[in-house]
Parts: sequence; structure tokens; C-alpha cells
Amino acid sequence: IESLPSNLEPTYECATELVALGPVAALLTLVIGIPIIKIILRYMKRVFDKYDYIDKGIENFLFRVASVSLWAVIILTAANELGINVTGVVAALGIVGLAMAFAAQDTIENIIAGIFLMVDRPFKKGDRILLPKKIGSLYSSWGDVKDIGLRTTRLRSTDGVLLTVPNKLLTKDTIANFNHKDDRNLRVRIRLGLVPTWENVSKGEEIVENIAKSHDDICQEKPKPPQIVLRDFGDQEVIMEIRYYVPNAPLMRSTKSYFVKEILKQFEEQDVRLAYPTRLIMKEDIE
Repeated sequence: IESLPSNLEPTYECATELVALGPVAALLTLVIGIPIIKIILRYMKRVFDKYDYIDKGIENFLFRVASVSLWAVIILTAANELGINVTGVVAALGIVGLAMAFAAQDTIENIIAGIFLMVDRPFKKGDRILLPKKIGSLYSSWGDVKDIGLRTTRLRSTDGVLLTVPNKLLTKDTIANFNHKDDRNLRVRIRLGLVPTWENVSKGEEIVENIAKSHDDICQEKPKPPQIVLRDFGDQEVIMEIRYYVPNAPLMRSTKSYFVKEILKQFEEQDVRLAYPTRLIMKEDIE
């Protein structure tokens, strides 16, 4: 009250003296600052809506950071006008923030990993990917992406288990995406050993070719037709490799199962012999 001008008049000098007062300056800071914050945040949303290539998770993260930062600036500025030691408050908040950062180091690592996933986009919602080794050994090898969050990614394994995976596990391992948008065709390989005779191997090749042509989910022309390759001689067999393409990842296992079943059935019917490891035990009685 003592700092109020002794003679209140509608003049520029009087107005300047009033604005210079701490409470008045703090009030003006809030009155002017709050609408400015709303305008800035509104324009940020418009920019994010205009450019669709920015991931939604990153948009939300940047929006929250900008909102908290702007509010902090307005509040600290108003507090400074009231004579509060803002430097001490900032220093205290910095110490608290540092302590929380050490306590939540794992969370921060996952958030940073989540930002990398959203920027690099190695996979998107709906893609089928190879699960991290620590998880894949328990809940099958593959999983479908359900949601990509800032800290975790939700996946449904092919066993039907809904997994919430920390993002750092996905960035520390190789990410294999089976549904990349450029070309969804995937190659399947099956190896088997045949008894090494010409008649046996030739008949086996013919049967396998017919099996490949009889399944609708096996690509017959693009990107490549099915191939049967004799790779090498094994210890007691000729190694045959069957190569074929399927249009998408879920068909890899089903077609492979079909192939194995038909090979066993038709090889047995047509007397084509698969090679099995044998062990020769020689026993000699010494007197």
C-alpha cells in the first residue's frame, strides 16, 4: 500500500507506476499470459493436424512438454513479481527433478526408446514382428503390434497372449518386420534328407513340385515360383531344400505344416525314402 502512487491520475506516468507494483505486475502476467498459452497450444494442434507424418505419440509428448513449460514460465514470472525467490525455487525443482530422474532411470530409458520407435517407425500398428528373445522364448516367436506407446508397446503373440513390452527391449534387439509395406511376400524354406539314389531323389523332386502347385496360398509366379534345390551331400543323405513364397506372414506356418504332412503321406505312398541317421555298434568279445 505504501508503494501506491500518492496522486492517482489517468496519466502515462501514473499507469507506469501502477504496473511496476508487484501484485499488479503478477496479475497482469497471469491475465495476459494465460490467453497467450492457449493461443500457442491451439496453433501447435493445428500444425500437428496439418502434417500427418508426425506420430501421434510424439505429438502428445511435445504438446505436454510445451504446455508444462509455458505454464511454468508464466507462474514463475508472476511469483518473481511478488518478490518470491524464483532462483531458489528453480534450484530446488532441479534437485528434485534430478533425484526423480535417477529413481526413474528405467522409465526414462523406455520413453527415449519409444521416441526412437515413433521417429524411425520400424513397425506400425497391425504389423507382425519377431518378438525379443527374452519374451519370444516364452510366448511364441511372433507377435502382432496392437499399440505403440511412449513407454511400452502392446503386442499379441501368435499364442494369443497380450504382452506389454518395455520399448527399450525392442530397440536393443534386431527388429524383424514381416509386414513391411514395400513387399509383403515372404519366403519359406524346408530342408529334408533323402536316401542318396537317383531314382529316390528324382521321384522325391517330382512329388514336392506337385505339392507346391496344389496349394492356393503358395505364390506360383511372383516374386518367384517354388524351387526345389539339391544343396549338397550329407553324411548319409542328399539334402533337398524347398523354397517358396507366401503373400503374408500368417501363411508361413500353415503352408509349412501342409507341406510336411503331404511329404510324409505321399513319400510313404510312392515309396520315396527319407534318410534317417543310423548308428553302427560293433561289439567284439575279447577273451
